Amino acid sequence: MVVYLDVVFLINLIMNFLILLFVAIVLNLKKNYFRILLGAAGGCLFLLSIALPNFTVFQSLFCKIALSAAMIVASFQPRCFKDFIKILSFFYLISFMVGGGAFALFYFYNLKDTFMNSMLLINNISVPWWILLVSSLTLFLFFKYLWPLVYRIISKDVLLVPMTVTFDEKSLEVKALIDTGNDLHDPISDCPVVIVEFDAVKDFFSTDLQAVLMKETEENLKHMGELISGSKWATRFRLIPFESIGKSKGLMIGFKPDMITLSFNNKILEIKDVILGIHQRILSPDGTYRALLNPDLLNE
Repeated sequence: MVVYLDVVFLINLIMNFLILLFVAIVLNLKKNYFRILLGAAGGCLFLLSIALPNFTVFQSLFCKIALSAAMIVASFQPRCFKDFIKILSFFYLISFMVGGGAFALFYFYNLKDTFMNSMLLINNISVPWWILLVSSLTLFLFFKYLWPLVYRIISKDVLLVPMTVTFDEKSLEVKALIDTGNDLHDPISDCPVVIVEFDAVKDFFSTDLQAVLMKETEENLKHMGELISGSKWATRFRLIPFESIGKSKGLMIGFKPDMITLSFNNKILEIKDVILGIHQRILSPDGTYRALLNPDLLNE
């Protein structure tokens, strides 16, 4: 059987790119397509072991893991080691899904004899190149269009967490959604940020503060400073930098409550080191949740 290294490289490059793209979609990561392509190309280095006997070291388990780690760093630049491990884990999970789907389709339709001429030899395994692409395309459509629907369905039963916010001996109940895309932290204290609808917590604030907070304009910050000066809010006030679609840089007004209480996984978590980021718009159109919970809080 003849192996065309350029074709094998192209197929592996496409596969690596798609898998990294799937990871970005599932984890809601910022997508830099050039960096993802760079990471995908780096993942093809193991092909040197096919063409050059002196590079058989790339077939070792250690080198494969190191190469995967380099792909993650090049593609996404994880903020911390914890994020790196999460992204790497999903990279392997989705890789197994792509490979498993390809072989399932391959053997389910008994295509071995029919398409022998379209085989590629990869890691001593004969696989029709188009089977890999069909498997990748199927997963891409799933993660791009069906995953958001599945995510919303799961969230109603698993990802929703009852949250009680306490400030100055007053408590409010808010339903929060565990949001893997919320990795906001207070830049000063490094406390995780819970994004919460203004209407859900407005009863904490005076009428004057409500008038300022309900407007999503940064021009109100000066007025905000005048209102809270000398009040109980003076030491609670925070500015949280963030990025969103259509807005490369923004500032979210945040406050530090006395405590939030979460009921999660049959445990009661009382957390004091947390910031509430005020969001002036509705987070869930059907009102299923009114806050986006930073997953780091569940590891407290």
